[in-house]
Amino acid sequence: MENGEYILREDFLVSGANGSHNGLLSVDAAKELFLREALSCPVCKTPPEQLSWIYLVISPWRSKDAEGKEGWATICDRCKLRINFFATGD
Repeated sequence: MENGEYILREDFLVSGANGSHNGLLSVDAAKELFLREALSCPVCKTPPEQLSWIYLVISPWRSKDAEGKEGWATICDRCKLRINFFATGD
């Protein structure tokens, strides 16, 4: 795809609907765990329950930590900002 945003995200984004990642919570389960801690968008004030919730897997070569990182992130679609990141895994 020609969309620069997609190409940038393609290296580390795993959808919550992707069943290939063992033990991946559904978006509803992630919201149940993390919604109380989630922040609204600081720019447009969209509440966290209305943000996009996606599961990120950041490969080790993109991360300062040797093991990489993964977890749930909230994204404001209107402002194109990542608002929260809730690390999961070891």
